[in-house]
Amino acid sequence: MLKLRDFFHLPQVDGLIDQITTSTSGVIVVAGLDPRLVSHLASQENLLPSGRGTIFGILMDEIMTAHPQASAVVVASHKYAVRIPRQTRRRTEVCLVKSPHTYKECIEDSIHNQPDLLVVDRLSTENASAVFSAGQQGLQVLTQIDTPLHGAAVASHLLDLGLHSQDLSSLRWIISIHRKETLCPKCKLPISSDPDYLANLQANFPKLTNLLTSGFSPKLPKTWAVLPQPNQDTLSSDDVEIKDLPLREGVPTDPDEKTQDEVGTYYRVSACPDCHYTGRRGDIAIFDVFQASKSSQTIFNQSSLLPLEIYILHLASLGHLALEDFLEYESDQLRRSFNILTKTERAFYKTKTALEGKLVELEAANQVLIQRTEALVSLESLGQTLIQSTDLESLAKQVCRRTQELCGVERVILYYQRSPDCVEILAVSGWDQVIDQNQLAVDTVYDTNLSHSPTDYKQVPPGVIVPASQERALQAGLYVPLIAQNQQVGVMIVHSTKKSKFTPGEVALLKTIGNSAALAIQRASLFDQLRQKIAELETAQVDLLQKERLEHEMELARQVQQSVIPRTFPQITGYRFAARYEPARQVGGDFYDVILLDSDHVGFAIADVSDKGLPAALYMALTRSLLLAEARRERSPGSVLVNVNRLLKELGEPNLFVTIFYGVLENKSRHLTYARAGHDRPFLLRDGCTEELTGKGTALAILDAGEYQITENQFQLKPDDRLILYTDGLCDVSSADGEMFDRQHLKLLLEKCTDLPADVLCEQVFRGLTKFRGKAEQFDDMAMLVIEVI
Repeated sequence: MLKLRDFFHLPQVDGLIDQITTSTSGVIVVAGLDPRLVSHLASQENLLPSGRGTIFGILMDEIMTAHPQASAVVVASHKYAVRIPRQTRRRTEVCLVKSPHTYKECIEDSIHNQPDLLVVDRLSTENASAVFSAGQQGLQVLTQIDTPLHGAAVASHLLDLGLHSQDLSSLRWIISIHRKETLCPKCKLPISSDPDYLANLQANFPKLTNLLTSGFSPKLPKTWAVLPQPNQDTLSSDDVEIKDLPLREGVPTDPDEKTQDEVGTYYRVSACPDCHYTGRRGDIAIFDVFQASKSSQTIFNQSSLLPLEIYILHLASLGHLALEDFLEYESDQLRRSFNILTKTERAFYKTKTALEGKLVELEAANQVLIQRTEALVSLESLGQTLIQSTDLESLAKQVCRRTQELCGVERVILYYQRSPDCVEILAVSGWDQVIDQNQLAVDTVYDTNLSHSPTDYKQVPPGVIVPASQERALQAGLYVPLIAQNQQVGVMIVHSTKKSKFTPGEVALLKTIGNSAALAIQRASLFDQLRQKIAELETAQVDLLQKERLEHEMELARQVQQSVIPRTFPQITGYRFAARYEPARQVGGDFYDVILLDSDHVGFAIADVSDKGLPAALYMALTRSLLLAEARRERSPGSVLVNVNRLLKELGEPNLFVTIFYGVLENKSRHLTYARAGHDRPFLLRDGCTEELTGKGTALAILDAGEYQITENQFQLKPDDRLILYTDGLCDVSSADGEMFDRQHLKLLLEKCTDLPADVLCEQVFRGLTKFRGKAEQFDDMAMLVIEVI
């Protein structure tokens, strides 16, 4: 990180910086110009960028160094706006202003953290009130502003940001930085060597009279290191006479005691090749340090502790600047500002004129583009109509209407050859007269001498009757054969009463439309014929199709059901999952699933959809999808089932419902939370005994959301527990003599398997069911899910 000592400056700046960095409250403003590049101006006509950002970073570093335990918050528009010193980054928090948040909101949030230093990357109307409010609350605030002003004028400029004079009570310091071109060291000339130049200075600057008439020697005081201290009266350029300036420390202050070696020389601008005959080479920083009074009424009348003008004069005494840089500084700054403003204004109007011309061109091009786009959209729409439409009459009307839009014609008629001897008028647009007949002989419409290309056709189309006056009004006409697979299947005839002829582009477009329409019309006609054939076929084979449809539906139902039944389960430490599913001859809607919700939660469910066949299978797939979606949004089983019930009422079939058991298990704690929506109560095998899980709830998709209620239950699983979830198919098994395998039989069967692993348990239960059923037919699907705690 750069330090102030790395830059040339007068030693008085160090003392004032020390005072600033040791302060602990109030607003410190660093003022200076940002770069403003005007490429068509010479560099000496520009106001030089001040280097304010560098001094801003140095000052932040000095403050944080002076307070080793202090913390800081930087509020900035982007992360590179303020360069944070490496050694203070651990003590500095960065708050970036990003939409929708504003500077004001970020500053107010930073104030709540009570930092020792609040750094705001720029001062503007958006954040000025918040910055000074932070200073009034006792915080030390460092910020910067883009301005060419210095001293008390910067305080006045702050009012332009929307502040009131009383808001400035928290203002403590204003450090203004300007830059000025330095003299060329090779060609600069002492002012004492040019009597005419001295006479001109005396004439233009009367304050030099005493100096020039009272024993003026070729050299003036060389340098000063002593400037007014903060407790002394400050000076301004209007109060300074050259002969009264204090000398550097160690130099006698009595003029009679000066020696030739103890006085300096002032210089003026000259020219040489090294400086490209400008008299200037390089630049130097100029400081103004202003300490604000705590009284907002007197702040605008205060003078700076280190005035900018005095700083310039000291640099002139060191030979870095010309004496006229001090005498003409304000006028030179005003002249440069005005030149930049004038040239920028001219460039602005020149650019504005050029942009207006480009805008007119763009608008004209945009109109052409809009017209072409509209034509393309209409053509694309026609293409979609031709592809999608299978209704012959509707298709023909669309072709006529789109042809009018695309080609600017007023009248269109479309013919289609239904049979080798007959042509039918499919659609008419623009011809208001009565059509003589809908069916026409082929030879009255087709002209065997015409080629497959569009040709002129100014007479009235066949089948249309119009007065002779309207026939004479036809200016241009075109006969467009409709060609499909190299055969003519119809004709489109277009007429215009406004244009005298069709352009080649319009002719090509009409030919394209005609060929596309021919294929679409032929396809639509084939669809009509196909529909008739299908209707005849369906009438003859109703019974066969019904049977095939039922068989196909059953197969689809099995595929849907098998696709949602999981083949593998998640591998979770401390648990084993096993399941068994045997569909009946009639496909049902049973399903089960194990859902890995996150690293410490797993959900599991088993459900049974009412009805059979494909509707039940599809309803089962819908229910499982909704359950998966809601389970990943909610951890509460009751809330999940309530949401699924609401969605099934909105999306599902009204005559179907589903029973379901859904639980969420915390892996590490073995804590189980579950809800039962009308499903058979699961069994818990523990210590050789069988327990039933309680819980109340209605099956899903029966009651509306406002009426639906369900309880949520919890209990703690233990090692060696086995939780048995099943569908009612296990209790509906019938033996060959009609005996039912009810819940009591199932409970007794499970008690014989309490010590078996989950997969073996499933195998034993289904083996027992098969043995009980014997040769009897399976009535319903059977599904079973076992959760084993190990």
